[in-house]
Amino acid sequence: MVAGGKSALAGRRVLEIADESGVYCGKLLADMGADVIKIERPGGDAGRARAPFLADRPGEDRSLHFLYMNTSKRGITLDLDRAESAPLLRRLALGADIVLETLPVGRLDALGIGHASLAAEKPEIVVTSITGFGQTGPHSHWKSSDLVAGAVGGPLHVTGDADDPPVALAGEQNFLMASTCAAASSMIALLSAARTGRGQHVDISLQETTLSVSHISGVGKWLDDGIIPRRVGTGLTASVPSGAYACQDGRVYLMVNRPAHWKALAQWIHEETGNEEVLDPLFEGPSSRRIEYRELLDLFISDMTALHTVNEIFHEGQRRHIAFTPLQSTEDAARDSHLQSRDFFVEVDHSATGPLRYPGAPFRPESTPWSISRPAPRVGEHNQEVLGGELGLAQETLESLGQAGVI
Repeated sequence: MVAGGKSALAGRRVLEIADESGVYCGKLLADMGADVIKIERPGGDAGRARAPFLADRPGEDRSLHFLYMNTSKRGITLDLDRAESAPLLRRLALGADIVLETLPVGRLDALGIGHASLAAEKPEIVVTSITGFGQTGPHSHWKSSDLVAGAVGGPLHVTGDADDPPVALAGEQNFLMASTCAAASSMIALLSAARTGRGQHVDISLQETTLSVSHISGVGKWLDDGIIPRRVGTGLTASVPSGAYACQDGRVYLMVNRPAHWKALAQWIHEETGNEEVLDPLFEGPSSRRIEYRELLDLFISDMTALHTVNEIFHEGQRRHIAFTPLQSTEDAARDSHLQSRDFFVEVDHSATGPLRYPGAPFRPESTPWSISRPAPRVGEHNQEVLGGELGLAQETLESLGQAGVI
């Protein structure tokens, strides 16, 4: 774990009622110091059964995805469909600065903790909702997923080979970007509430977020150059040349966006291979001028990368200010010398797994250090602490609620 001074969100509380589309938002806020209370259904969240598992053995506390996405949070169980839960849920919500939720539109109001209802009693509260298509509009009640967000948001339209079906982006990037946007927006709303005394309902649409962050499929290239992005294998229409190129011991990825980057690359190819054609002014200028020559330029680049190892291309590319990066496996990334020298990975000791190395800080604020303060909670680990100690429920009441399946 990472030690440091006072965190950015120290003293703030977040109530998280989120599935996989918003769980990363809760993690971002928790690792920045917020006291995030995660509500799971009795028996545990569905995310606990999600692969991959530690040592490939399924189990309640062995999902690597769950362990990573829920660091620094406290966890309680509560069946939101039970009437007995309603007063507890409302007390928990009113005790929070932010309520983070990914429930279907209208469900929060039905549970008695919609923004308007909470704000009537606590005007400064912030409610952050992540849904497929936002809280209003003709599609607000449509179901969504990371795959659907990628389809309606554009990335599937431009990912993969032209003659093949679309390809989904790996790693649920649409969920991650929506969660990141939700975390940033929540902090803005929190700052505004501190200044004005009035909170907000932060409305995050998966589709809208995907559209806004996906430069590979957005309107930018159309507005700039009249280009409609298409599927071109590992490359991008917005960046020509671009794609994965074979080296002697693996592959590197290249993106060329600016005229100066192309000229630097062309000069390098000429030096290495003696190719005179690559220096033709015909290829100079913005990416749009090189689109029709993509296949030819790929051959020129491949001739050069085949002469070197991945590291040679990567480091020389950096020296020449050309955007090359190694294509790494998960194992390669875990051993990456740059990440090691930056102390990116941190050790987290979980009672069920023992110490494991986790990906560390996504950013490093200087004055308010980032930190994983605790491992992911076990099922109902903090029921006694939160429901008993903080809400004041008697032990016999907790036992009764447990026996009835409410918690």
